[in-house]
Amino acid sequence: MAEHFADRLTQAVRRRRTAAIVGFDPRIGRLPAALTPPDPHTPHSIAEAFERFGVGIFERIAPLVPAVKINIAFFEPLGEAGIAAFWRLIAHAHAAGLLVIADVKRCDIGSTAEAYARAYLGGADDPRDPATLPDAVTIGGYFGRSGVQPFVERAITTGRGVYVVVRPSDPGADAIHDHGDPPLHEHLARLVHQWGQAEGAIGSCGLSCVGAVVAARRADEVRHLRTRMPQTPFLVPGYGVQGASAEACAAAFLAEGRGAVVSASRSVIYAYESRAPHERDWLTVVEDACRRFAAELRIE
Repeated sequence: MAEHFADRLTQAVRRRRTAAIVGFDPRIGRLPAALTPPDPHTPHSIAEAFERFGVGIFERIAPLVPAVKINIAFFEPLGEAGIAAFWRLIAHAHAAGLLVIADVKRCDIGSTAEAYARAYLGGADDPRDPATLPDAVTIGGYFGRSGVQPFVERAITTGRGVYVVVRPSDPGADAIHDHGDPPLHEHLARLVHQWGQAEGAIGSCGLSCVGAVVAARRADEVRHLRTRMPQTPFLVPGYGVQGASAEACAAAFLAEGRGAVVSASRSVIYAYESRAPHERDWLTVVEDACRRFAAELRIE
């Protein structure tokens, strides 16, 4: 059996001495001038530019952070060319020494959930090179056990991870996640903890391969969700541009800085936008922004 995802992530965080990870959300209108494709309206040209953008960033940030989170949403509008670039970027990130979380948020039931799980987590019945597959994926939990179980089973057998969305960073989701008494996000937290107790799901580090996406909205809320999910690795979005506080992020961690990674995207990968074009090359600015971010989430 492959090495457990939570063990691999814990080790990578310790090696880099930071819980910071970088989200990769490429947008054609925000690429550095040097990467602007000659024809910015063809899917192939845009996909190629996104890939060059990602490769450059991954090589620079790999010594600084343990992982990247690649969002498939920015590749899907490009059709075949975009999807191919997405999968190649996973391999590029692995080659640079980074773990990869694929932000895909798939959600369905039965055989469809099983097909999604195979697509992103692989397995003995999958002919692809494991190096081209992500180390973990994000999913929704709204179809309950039948929708989540295929991901959990494959995560256990392949040494990969699953992050179930429990508390999104967008306030617009409050209409759903705050509904009920107790609110839905607390109910989801209890379910995620249960799903993460399956046989073989807990790694030697004491954490499950079933994680939770928990936005750092308020420290007291994050702290409460942490008590509901004591063995659940947290993926904390919203740092940087979205304004998650350091106090709320800190509430996601277990003792000794264990159990959580914090993601920032735009504040790192587009850091050059706030600099004069002639001041420094764009990759150096991104690297500097990543270094500062990593230092803010330093693990001693």
